[in-house]
Amino acid sequence: MRAKTLLGAVGGSVLACLGICALSAAPAFAAAQTFDATGMPFELGPSPVGLPSNCAFPNADANFVFLSGNGVNHGSANKNGEWGGGTIEGTASFYEDSTLIDTGHLTVWGGGGNNLTGQSTNGFTFNFAGSIVSIHVNVQFTTNAAGTPTASVEKVHVTCS
Repeated sequence: MRAKTLLGAVGGSVLACLGICALSAAPAFAAAQTFDATGMPFELGPSPVGLPSNCAFPNADANFVFLSGNGVNHGSANKNGEWGGGTIEGTASFYEDSTLIDTGHLTVWGGGGNNLTGQSTNGFTFNFAGSIVSIHVNVQFTTNAAGTPTASVEKVHVTCS
C-alpha cells in the first residue's frame, strides 16, 4: 500500500510539475512549450522498496532541485482523443529532507492520453544519476472505457556506491 501511496503522490506531482492540463477534443491541434527548469523543485518521497544497506542516508523525504535544465510540455487532440506529456532534464541536487546527499543528472518524464471511449494510458519515468546514488522509477498504467485498471507497472530501483 505504501508503494501505491507514494506513486500516486508522485504521479500527481509530475502532472502538476510539468503543467499538463486537460486538452479540448475539439479541432485537431498540437502544441509544445519549452521552459527553463532552473530552481524548480521536485519531491519524490521515501522509497517504497527501502534503500540498499550501503546507502549512507535514511529513507526519508527525497527532494530534488534543478540547478540548471530545461523542459518541454506538449499536447495534442483530435477526433480520436487527447494526449499530453512533458519532460524536464538537467543538473539537480538530491536532498533527504533538507540534507544535501548528491548532485547529478535528473530526467523526469510524464504523460498520458485517452481516446474518446474513455480508455486511458498514463506513465511516469524518473531517473537520477549522481556520483553516489542512482534512482530509477517507472510507473505505467492503463484503464478501460469504464475506468477499470487493466494494466499497472510500478518499479523503483535505488543503488548507492
